[in-house]
Amino acid sequence: MLRPATCAFEAIAHPVRRDLLDALRETGPVSITDLAARCEVSRSTASRHLEILRGAGLVVARTSTPALHHELDRRAFDAIDDWLWPFVDAQGASA
Repeated sequence: MLRPATCAFEAIAHPVRRDLLDALRETGPVSITDLAARCEVSRSTASRHLEILRGAGLVVARTSTPALHHELDRRAFDAIDDWLWPFVDAQGASA
């Protein structure tokens, strides 16, 4: 079984997914139509990449009439932070 950080790293490996995450960080909850336009990708491309981000737990989708809105699940970034922090801390200690 993959650890949560591993899934997250695989999810953020693709540049389109990083663009989607950046857009979600900047806008907050947004519809897939608006998100696709903001990232200059088709709705189907955005949908496919959002599915991967949701699977990694980085993004959640909430029903909001009339559309589904996507937003970051900031708790999911804790696994990444937990894994990275020892490297950052060690770097600071050696400086």
